[in-house]
This record gives sequence, C-alpha cells and structure tokens, in this order.
Amino acid sequence: MTAARPRIRHGIDLVHVPRFAESLRAHAAFEARVFTEDERAYCNRFPDPAPHLAARFAAKEATLKALGMGIIATGIDRKLKEVEVRRVGTAPTLALHGKPAAAAARLGVTDSSVSLTHDGDHALASVVMIATADPEGQAS
Repeated sequence: MTAARPRIRHGIDLVHVPRFAESLRAHAAFEARVFTEDERAYCNRFPDPAPHLAARFAAKEATLKALGMGIIATGIDRKLKEVEVRRVGTAPTLALHGKPAAAAARLGVTDSSVSLTHDGDHALASVVMIATADPEGQAS
C-alpha cells in the first residue's frame, strides 16, 4: 500500500473594513453570531476592533474555501462561527468545529496555517492546509 500523497489546499479572502464595520453597527447580533467569545474578547480589547474582526471574518471565509465549502449568499451561515481563529503566542491558529471539522477530517487535513493582515480599508486572510485525500474524500 502506498502512502497518501499530501495535497495543498488554499483559501484567501479580502474584506473591506469600512463596509464590515457598518455591518457590525447595523446588525447588533452579527458579531455574536459569527465570532466566538474568545475571538470577540481578543478583538474588543483594541481601540478599534473592526479591522481585527474583519481579518478573522476573512480567515473564516478563506478556511471554508480551502475546505471546498461555500457559505450561503444571504444571511449568516452557522459554519462561520464553527471556524475559530485563536492566538497562540503571537501567531494565529485555526480551531475547527462542527461541519468544517468534519470536512477537514474527510479530506485528511493534517496541518493548517493562517495568516492575517489589515491595513487601512482592507483586511486579508490566507489559509493553507495539508490534506491526504482528494475533494471527494478518497485517499490519494
């Protein structure tokens, strides 16, 4: 039997911070429905939490893209809260729960890396995953 060949999966997402901040202001429940308590606590300790929340939102979408999972076009998709950005030291890491965790297991994801950045009006996240199965879940 041959060992599974690792596959690289990638997702990237860009968020317009002013539009995102307006969504936070306009929809009171948005923040609590999308972000975990720990994510909110981390971001809300900054004078302007919007760029930090926007970068995490981008990471959630980038993760779902890397896993081959879309989000619905209308409303808030529960899968967004099931992707959690954690801080370990100075580097962000991902913790997957629910459907994203099941998708990662099906794909044989063995490692992931997330990079966040924000500058001015934009926040960006890039997610790279190492997996041992193809998108249909079959070992490679």
